[in-house]
Amino acid sequence: MFEQEGCNKDDWTFISDRIKGVDLAVRDTFPRATRRVCCQHLYMNCKNNGFSGSAFFKLFWIAANAHNEYVYGKALEKITAHDPNAAAYLDTCQEQWSRHMFDPAVCCDHNTTNFVESFNACTKPYRDMPVFSLLEAIRKWCMERVGARFDMAIDMEDGQLTEYAKKEVDERT
Repeated sequence: MFEQEGCNKDDWTFISDRIKGVDLAVRDTFPRATRRVCCQHLYMNCKNNGFSGSAFFKLFWIAANAHNEYVYGKALEKITAHDPNAAAYLDTCQEQWSRHMFDPAVCCDHNTTNFVESFNACTKPYRDMPVFSLLEAIRKWCMERVGARFDMAIDMEDGQLTEYAKKEVDERT
């Protein structure tokens, strides 16, 4: 008999874009895993349902990134005042999407799949390779990126910032 011990872990988190087949597969295969919806996809669903505009955008992301129930509740109150249908739509989301809902024991605070989507875009040339070749190509790609950054960092002085970091600091001051 084949036992899948990893399926019984409580600390797995899956973030999806609410594709029903994916949700059912995760629920069946990993019944104890935490399920989250990608907030970027949830926002796009809201937008496709007519809930948009700069005020809704700002309030949605305040609610999504809220680290406590008070901030989340205040943002949702304002969303309700702005458009009660938008709040009702968000209420239909059964997956976790606001950070205040996240279990602190689960070591993942992501509420989007942006990293995965960026990674997938960068590894697109390797998708048609056999599995081991694919993994080796991705390993090599990652090492080249890490190595280039390491080579740049090794020559930096203590406290020295990269050009990107300097630009970010200058924009915030």
